[in-house]
Amino acid sequence: MPDSKIPTESPLMRFFRRLGMDPVAWSLRRLYCPVDKNALVLEVGSGASPYFRANVLCDAYEVTQERFYTPLVHDRPTILAFAEKLPFKDDSFDFVIASHVLEHSAEPERFIREIQRVGSAGYIEVPDAFMERLTHYGFHRSEITEMDGELIIRKKTNYIQDEEVVGLFHNKARSIFPNWVSRYPFHFHVRYYWERKSGGIKYTILNPDCPADWEAPRLVAAENSSRPPVVALMKQQALKAARRFLSQQARNKAIDLLQLLQCPDCNGKEFKRKDTRVTCVSCHANYSVYVPNRPNNVSAK
Repeated sequence: MPDSKIPTESPLMRFFRRLGMDPVAWSLRRLYCPVDKNALVLEVGSGASPYFRANVLCDAYEVTQERFYTPLVHDRPTILAFAEKLPFKDDSFDFVIASHVLEHSAEPERFIREIQRVGSAGYIEVPDAFMERLTHYGFHRSEITEMDGELIIRKKTNYIQDEEVVGLFHNKARSIFPNWVSRYPFHFHVRYYWERKSGGIKYTILNPDCPADWEAPRLVAAENSSRPPVVALMKQQALKAARRFLSQQARNKAIDLLQLLQCPDCNGKEFKRKDTRVTCVSCHANYSVYVPNRPNNVSAK
């Protein structure tokens, strides 16, 4: 944890951790966002289960195998863009959430620079490098851990970093490993809060010149999978109801997304929107957007 004054856990999370109930405390972390009700919060890599407190969402894909083809949720202002090239003005947001997305980036330095450019504080969550080395997620391009308030990032040379370690892990511990992670989730993940006024994100990339744009393994089976099981559908509906109840629904609907935008290609601030596309007036770069309950064919400077 950096030299930040942001509390890393809510009182309820601390309560359950004192009782030795880490799995319960872990499940409550998504309810915790250390900002006041007026703060404007961006979530990058929001995916299929955005944080309740996020006001604006940003993700690179509508559907992708990196999310196992789970559709993107866009129940509040949403734009499709890469975190390494965010289409927002400087200092647009009070807080930026980046949960389980930094490890997907082949350019973590650009990712970190961008979220600090558009936000004054934020939260990063990733699987710890130890878990990454063992489980070798096929779409993760970095191993990340935290030491003395600093993120230590190693770009992966391939989706498997150490085949011998992975072989040993699969031979002896793969079947019981999920139980360890479920029981001790705080030990197997990095949770990192940062503030610009406290020095921002402190990080070191151990191998900055390593290309991490290798081709990820393809999940052919997932493309043709059958409908989600009943339990998964019930969970999706429960989360949808929770988002409706716990998110700032009325405020989110009133956000003028176009007023937050700045073209990363030409720095233009004037955009036109038609249906689900916004276009930079200066260079004609365009993005897919979802703006709930807003009229079509609007423009902003």
